[in-house]
Amino acid sequence: MRWWKQSKPECGTCAVRRDRKRHEVAAAEYETARNVCDEESALLARFNFVTLVFPPASGRPPGELAPPLMISWSRSAKLSAAVPQHHPPIRAGLPALTGLRFLAAFYVVVFHGLPWVEQRFRLPGFVLQFLRNGTTAVSLFFLLSGFILSYTYLERLDSGRAVYNFWVARFARIYPVYLLSMLIALPFYIHLSAPIKLAVLAMVQAWNPFHPEWGGAWNYPAWSLSVEAFFYLVFPFFQKWIEKRTDGVVIIILAISTVVCVVARTPLQSIGARESLAFGLGLGPLPILRLPEFLLGVSLGNYFSRGGVFFRNSSYVYLSLLATVILLSLPIGSWVSLVVVPFATTIYGIASRPTLLSACLSSRLMVLLGGASYCVYLLQAPIRDWVRVAIEQHVPEVVARLATPATPLLLVIFSVIIFKIWEEPFRRRIRQWLALPPKVSG
Repeated sequence: MRWWKQSKPECGTCAVRRDRKRHEVAAAEYETARNVCDEESALLARFNFVTLVFPPASGRPPGELAPPLMISWSRSAKLSAAVPQHHPPIRAGLPALTGLRFLAAFYVVVFHGLPWVEQRFRLPGFVLQFLRNGTTAVSLFFLLSGFILSYTYLERLDSGRAVYNFWVARFARIYPVYLLSMLIALPFYIHLSAPIKLAVLAMVQAWNPFHPEWGGAWNYPAWSLSVEAFFYLVFPFFQKWIEKRTDGVVIIILAISTVVCVVARTPLQSIGARESLAFGLGLGPLPILRLPEFLLGVSLGNYFSRGGVFFRNSSYVYLSLLATVILLSLPIGSWVSLVVVPFATTIYGIASRPTLLSACLSSRLMVLLGGASYCVYLLQAPIRDWVRVAIEQHVPEVVARLATPATPLLLVIFSVIIFKIWEEPFRRRIRQWLALPPKVSG
């Protein structure tokens, strides 16, 4: 009798129920891995889920699935196999925007090296103007940050636990390299007072309207990370609010954010440019003054994730890119803030459809450089200072002449190494240590 039961052909209804149950369990495994475990575990779980839903044509009998992959959970994430009640959609990555981040970071690096270039080369006026507007790349960073965060976390911040895990993920993403950059630069800024050091270590140096000079203390590019930290605090609340709004309201927010960015000259509000601040306010790069750019990116990402208007051909992407280059090359003064418009349309266009540009930005090299772009941006000042010290004290003159122009290349190589051996390992470990397992039902 037992043998007969094992040999009896399985009815179609039972097979469907069994497969549906396996699909639900695989989806739950992927969701848990994405929120709690490291990236490798999430990829394994996702592969298991895709294999269950789309079994490979390998001659395996119908209904017989590949053995489930083992997932290595962190100590805090050993969960039961209960099935969540709601599964947010699994969205594809946007690797082209990762490659775009490297171009923005390197644009800032070239801007900071402009004095050396101007002393030795006679460049056309429009080229110099383009390089002098390198600070606007920070605006592109803020737009990208808002766009990618809203795309990634749409419908995923529905509980206090999820919001906490979001903040843990952001802390794990930015603080290891941030702290390393401060340690590398410390010998040059050992004289700073204790309040300034504490503000910088707490990433609030740009939040103080009474001491705007603190923004560029210790490692001056870090002022934008202080601003970004403020954005991370605001994001979960704004994201949950905008998710409940209609498409029409999202479009209105997009329009208002764009107008505020242009009229208030927000892309020009950075350290060392207080004369360009909105409405004559001499407050330095306060986060609240750069918030419209981030909210523009968040609104754009929500509109994109809802299936908003997509470019029907690639010409719109290239026109946006051309408009960006033209605006940055023209001597239009503070009206260069108009560049947020082609910045936004370029991001949207690259994410919307495959083009030759997005294919180049999605290449393995550009994705690697884009991953290391945060290190490139944050380590540029300390590396430049140490190269200068080496040239002045320890390097022969012949080598010194080559070392200075080679500094950007050295910076990129060093940043890739730090990205692989420092940033990624610490990001995984911090998330494993501090993240809470998602709540499950059952």
